[in-house]
Amino acid sequence: MYTHPKVSIIIPVYNVEKYICKCIENILYQTFIDFECILVDDCSPDDCPKICDEYARQDTRIKVIHKAGNEGLPYARKTGFENSVGDYILNIDSDDFIEPNMVEKLYSHAISGNYDMIYCNYYEHSHSGKILREVPTFTNSNIVNIKKIVIDYKPGGGVVWNKLVKRNIYEKINFPKASHSEDRYICIQILFFAQKIGYVNIALYHWVLHPESLNNNSKKGLEKYNGRYENYQMTIAFLKEKYGENLSAFEPELTKRLKWIKETCPGNPKKIVKIIIKKILCIILTENMLITIFNKLGDNNYKGKPLS
Repeated sequence: MYTHPKVSIIIPVYNVEKYICKCIENILYQTFIDFECILVDDCSPDDCPKICDEYARQDTRIKVIHKAGNEGLPYARKTGFENSVGDYILNIDSDDFIEPNMVEKLYSHAISGNYDMIYCNYYEHSHSGKILREVPTFTNSNIVNIKKIVIDYKPGGGVVWNKLVKRNIYEKINFPKASHSEDRYICIQILFFAQKIGYVNIALYHWVLHPESLNNNSKKGLEKYNGRYENYQMTIAFLKEKYGENLSAFEPELTKRLKWIKETCPGNPKKIVKIIIKKILCIILTENMLITIFNKLGDNNYKGKPLS
């Protein structure tokens, strides 16, 4: 039994029985072995609890936490962190998977440069295929990193799953309650506290988009809007606490972000018109033509995902 592993891998688990085995097995076969893997069963209604327990019986590095009730992704991550002991923290989504050398690559690089945070590129998987996503390079300015890469979202910048972070950084993090854009809020805090950031310029993570995933669930429009808005307000409160009441240094990104959130509100006339136009175009245009058109329109949310 590993009493003090170097890395804690935290995986919230909810309704992913189709994907969880691949996720766990890719962790167990890592070239780096000094880790603990904490599976947080967020009161999953499927067979995930049994699957997690079975893996824990097979490998002592796996710890399973069964929550009494469903609290959502951010609090599941919080529970995982509170029960972890590793020097570095790596969050992984339960329907994704990682390269067999991801932990080794990130950890060895983090140790060699004494980095507070180390990040890597990733592959995006969807019905349109597998795409390599290169993450924009973070600068030495926390303000620039926060406004350009996280608030004004750049792929891979505002997510936690491609980042290995020192434990003492996560100890300062306030985990939000609401899902949707919760990673963005957490990453803003990480970037504020991290003094030294490193980069591994290879793709080590596989982000899998599927119809059941949280981001693609079109039936939860109001929930997604409320979550995005709540986490935006928490972002504003955090930035004011750390930088003062005048947040002009983070403009125009903050204003652009708020405008986009409001446009995603169900019932917003602009959103309804946009949905209708997308559905019409989807009928008459090819996938590549759609991506090109929406990118030119500034709608970077369409990357081959279902439009319904």
